Order: sequence, then C-alpha cells, then structure tokens
Amino acid sequence: MISLEHLIYHETGEAVGRYHDEVICMRPFGPAIGHSTIPQDIIDAFNADIDAGTKGPDWSDKLVGKVDKEHLIPTEVLQPHARYFTDVALRYVDNYAERHCKPLPENIKPMVTIQSAWYVQQKAADFNPVHLHTNAELSCVGYLQMPEDIHNEWDEDDRDHYPAAGHIEFLHGSPTFLNRSTFMVRPKVGDFFIFPADLPHTVYPFKSSGERRSFSMNIILAEQEIKDGDE
Repeated sequence: MISLEHLIYHETGEAVGRYHDEVICMRPFGPAIGHSTIPQDIIDAFNADIDAGTKGPDWSDKLVGKVDKEHLIPTEVLQPHARYFTDVALRYVDNYAERHCKPLPENIKPMVTIQSAWYVQQKAADFNPVHLHTNAELSCVGYLQMPEDIHNEWDEDDRDHYPAAGHIEFLHGSPTFLNRSTFMVRPKVGDFFIFPADLPHTVYPFKSSGERRSFSMNIILAEQEIKDGDE
C-alpha cells in the first residue's frame, strides 16, 4: 500500500500569525513537486544490480551530467517494480487534477509509461548542471545511497550561508518580493521526488569520499478510451 498523504507540497494555504482566522496564505501558482518513500525491496534490488556491475548500457553520452557513471536500468531489474512508479505518477497527477482540472469522462482512463530510467553514480566533484528533461511529461529522482561521511560535510556546510553539498535544487521563475524561485532538497536514502519534466533542476557537487547513488526516470502520460467489453 502506497501512502502519499503529503504527495503535493503546499497546494493549499496554511493559516499564519495571531489572526489565523482572517489571514490565509495561499500558493496558487507554480509547479507541484511530489514526494514518496521508495519501498526497501526496490532500494535493495537497484543497489544489488549496481554492485554486481549492472548490464545496463552506458547512458552518459545522452545526459548533461558531469557524473562518473550513468547507466540505463535493465528491463529485468526495473519491470518487477514498475507498478510502484506508475502508481505514484497516477496519484501525483490525480492529486493535482482533483484541485485544478475537470474530471476525465468515464470512458477515458489515464495511461502511464516509463520512457527511460537510469542510475546516477556520483563521486566527489561530480555534478549535474541546470537542466530539464524533454520528450516526457514527468520526471522523477530516487535516492539509493549516500556517501558515508556526507553528514560530516553537511555539518560544516550548514555553517555556510548557502548549504548545497550534494543537494538537488529545483528552479522556477524569478525571485520577487514574497516569492521563492528555488526549492533546495538535502536528499536521504528512500526519498523519491516526482515533478514536471520541464522543471529546471540542478545537483550540486560534494567533497566526501564514496558514492551518491540515485536513479532518474522519465514518464509519458496519455489517455486511453475504454470501449465496451474492455476491463
């Protein structure tokens, strides 16, 4: 059972201040970012494939990352767990659509297809410049492993005015009064984020020894007509 009670960040307003019955802050603009927690069996399966020297082809020449290793996730590794990712995508879209879109006709159902999925094995000084994903509606990132000493680096980094080591940052619009244009995330193992594919984002380098191990995927959305006799 997938629990996504807080799948969409800040879709509804929260009361603020002493006069909370009178002053409500709402955030009606900007893209939604979803979060879920990856089941442990998926983390174990993906890590085991990487540790065994994955048979997935090298995908780095098709990506912008300045990263040590980026390989496609083999179909036989991904397929047994695909239902989790497509379910998360459907819940993400449904959560947004319930608030902002007309419901689909009863004879139309949404279709979710994983277009591509790849491992990202990031070492010290590796990084991903600001980029977005094309030819898909949604993109995702999940975290499988962090460098053992990264927490020591983060303790030092927190004393800086802009902690960023090993973080992922999403960007949207321009900074204006009472408006944020960035969303910085310090990832932990098990985090899974889903977001519009055209949302720019970047991954910062770190100095710790070891591997920051994650995976990304692109998802295509479509609609399918249900004909008489179809289940």
